[in-house]
Parts: sequence; C-alpha cells; structure tokens
Amino acid sequence: MNKAVDYLDELLGRVTMYRQLIYGLSTIAAVAFGLMLTGYMPYSPVSFVMSVVLFVGVSYGSNRLFGWLFGVNSHGESAIITGLILSLLFTPAITILIGVKLALVAIIAMASKYIITIRNRHIFNPAAIAIVIASISKLAFATWWIATPALLPVTIIVSGLILFKVRRLQMAGVFLAVSVGLIVLTAIVNGGTTSQTVVLAITSWPLFFFAGIMLCEPLTLPPRKKQQFFVAGLVGILLASSFHFGPITMTPALALVIGNLVSWIWSTRRSIKLRFVAKKQMGLSAYDFTFDTNKISFEPGQYIEITLPHRHVDSRGTRRVFSIVGRSESEQIAIGTKLPEKPSSFKRTLLGLKSGQTVYATRIAGDFVLPKDKTVPLVFIAGGIGITPFVSLVMAAEKRDITLVYIVSSAADMAYVHELSQYDIKGIVISPDAIGVPQAWRHIQAGSITSEIVAEIISSNEAAHVYISGAPGMVNKVKNIVKRLGVKNIKTDHFAGY
Repeated sequence: MNKAVDYLDELLGRVTMYRQLIYGLSTIAAVAFGLMLTGYMPYSPVSFVMSVVLFVGVSYGSNRLFGWLFGVNSHGESAIITGLILSLLFTPAITILIGVKLALVAIIAMASKYIITIRNRHIFNPAAIAIVIASISKLAFATWWIATPALLPVTIIVSGLILFKVRRLQMAGVFLAVSVGLIVLTAIVNGGTTSQTVVLAITSWPLFFFAGIMLCEPLTLPPRKKQQFFVAGLVGILLASSFHFGPITMTPALALVIGNLVSWIWSTRRSIKLRFVAKKQMGLSAYDFTFDTNKISFEPGQYIEITLPHRHVDSRGTRRVFSIVGRSESEQIAIGTKLPEKPSSFKRTLLGLKSGQTVYATRIAGDFVLPKDKTVPLVFIAGGIGITPFVSLVMAAEKRDITLVYIVSSAADMAYVHELSQYDIKGIVISPDAIGVPQAWRHIQAGSITSEIVAEIISSNEAAHVYISGAPGMVNKVKNIVKRLGVKNIKTDHFAGY
C-alpha cells in the first residue's frame, strides 16, 4: 500500500495540478464522446465536439483579451480548464443561437476573473459564477449532464486523483458526507426509500465531479484545513437544500459561489507583489531567492504560490508553491528550491530573474504551523529541500524545545544550516559524511533515516509533536515509522515534483 502511494505521488508530481486537471477533464470528455458515438448518451457527438471547441476557444481567447485590457498576464491553462468544465455542464449546442449564448457564458466566466475582484483578487470560481449569472439572466441554463451513471466511474477516478494530488480527500469527504446525508434525510422525511435515494444521490447528482473539479479549486479556498472543512460542509448543506427565493433557486453553482464568498473572508485579501532582490546558492544544488514584499502576513510554515509567466512552458506550468522563509510582516521573504540537472522551464526562468524584477503570488496557505501550546516539545524531520518550512518555524518558535533532524544525501548539500545554527535548537544531521555540519550539532553517519534512528530520537521526546517535510516517499516512510511508535500528533508537508 505504501509503495503504491509513493508511486502515485511520484507519478502525479511530474505535472502541475492545472495540467492534471486538463488531462482529467479531457479524459472525461473523451469517454463521453465515445458513449455518444455508441448511443449510450443521447447527444450528438458532432455537437459535443463543437461545444468543447467553442467553450475552450472562447474561454482561452477572451481570457487573453481581458488580460491585455487589464494589463495583467493571463493564465492560459486555467482558461482551458474553465472551458472544459463548462462543456461538461451545458448541453451541447445544436443551433447557432445556442452556440452564441454558450460563447457568452464563457466570456462571462473569464470576465469574472478581472471584473468581479477585490484588491485585484478574483473571488469566485469562474465556471460557477458564469452559471449563476447566465441562469439569473436567463441567458442559458446548465443541465449538469455530467451527472450520469455512465460517466460515474471515470469521474470518480479523475476526481480522486486530483483530490489526492492536492491533499483534499478529507475535505471532499466532508462535502460528500454532508450532501449525501441531507439528500437521504430529506428523502426519508418525504417517505422515500433510503437505499434508492443513496444510489440516486451518487449516480444522478454531480457530487463527485463537483467535489474533485470545482470545490477544490485552490484560489477560491480558505488557507487552513479547518476553514476548508467548514466551507465544504456549508456548500454540502446548500447544495442538498431546496431553497429558493423568487427567481433564485439553489443550484450546485450557487452553493459554490456562496462558499467562495465565505472563503474570501479568511483568504489574503490583496494581490501579493514580490520584487526580486538576489539569489544565492546553498550546498550543491539548492538556491535561496530573496524578495522585497509589501509586508505580507502569514503563519510560519505556510507556503506561497508564485506565478512566473514565461515562454516555452513545459508540463510543470507557470505556477509553483514554495514554503516561505522569513518572518510575517517583514519587508523581505525568501524561498528555497532544489535545481535538478534538467530543471523545468519554471525553474530556469526563476534562476534567470534580474534584480528589481516583479513577480506575483496568487495565494498563501497551509497548515504546517506551530501548535499554540508553547510547552509542547517539537521534533522536526526534514529531507533535502524539505528544510525550508522549518526555517520560518524555528525563527518563530521562541523558547521552545526543538529537535531538528536533517536528512541529506551529502552534508555538502545542506541548506540554511548557517541560519538554523544561530538558534537554540538540538540539531541532528543524518548523512554519509560530516563535512560542514555545525559543531554544536550531532552527526549520524547513515545513507537514510531508519526506524532505529527515529525510535531513539522519539524515545527522549515522547510527548512531542512531530513535523515531517520533504519528498513524498520520504515523508510517507517516516510518518509510518513515527505512527508505529505511538506518536499521535504528526504534521506532514511534502514537496512533489521539485
């Protein structure tokens, strides 16, 4: 089981979430096309293909146009995703007039990202707000035809893989439990049969597609897990309700739009502007990039998603998340990353930034933060570039009992050790060699961390909260070892595809 999880992490880490969404939605569309060809779905395959081309083309084109008009760099992949989503929710166009209306829906979706904003941040899921506006204006109505038993298997697989990659399976579970539970409860109150209602809720409502494709959109989610659970539960309640007020009837899209509003209350409410200062190499393959900021607020241990438009974009895309190195509300922050022998187009562009160049971040989020109780002992276990969140955590953890375990393939490849050695922590480096290990730190000569090493460290910190950060395989391995030792308070942070 653990090997399967590690393999899946490695496989999905090769592409960005945005690229995975495009592949997943395209797969659903391809399966739907095949079902139409064989007569299992009552739509013209030609009309469907034309609708897909229409939605994707208009979404992409209008997104580029609005980006040019508003003087910002448009994100092409998100426009393609929105177009594919709309093509799976609106019945394929069969006339020119319907095609024009659907094109307007796509334009509304893209316009929402630039017009319905607060402090240069868009608030709503573009597809959801477009559906709501089109419905209220009676321009067009989404039929959510994706919700059919024939497409359920591929929808579950695609949605499940996306949720696994973005670590939102629990959030989706909350949404599904609440929505299905309320649908069943409503049926029981109305005299329906429970088993039949459960089957209908799963097969004839767009719950899995909604949870895996729309609800989990990072830019319209709050930054912390508990907040995300609250929003998921709220949206589940709204979606399963039969609320209506005048011409407004509760729909999945309206439920999500309301959830987006609640999410915005918790989110960073302004655009995040970063001015590049300088870079420095750390060890053999890691680099630190320093940026001037507009004094952004964050919790130590959280990450920031940076957008870096560039030419010849590869499968890793133009956006990437990095743990923030620095103090909240300071005038500078840094990010650290590892550069492999063949870096992605994003990493090459990052490496080529010039002093004074401006880049933008889309969000700050994450739950890899310190416990409120300052008396709790902490054990930090970092693998490779997974050391980065611990720099901010150590900076903020005044007078706390901290043991930092740093696992590297070579001591010469350590990063941020000079900065960390300035603090009163117990440092342990696990590596084949000891060159460069701070004198006050302990060195364990080993190629990797073992259950015996972990057991020795944990035995002297039985009540500790354990934090693990690094590559997915390393994180999963160490987490399982720590769990077997009976530790209950474990937080993990993984760096997929770096």
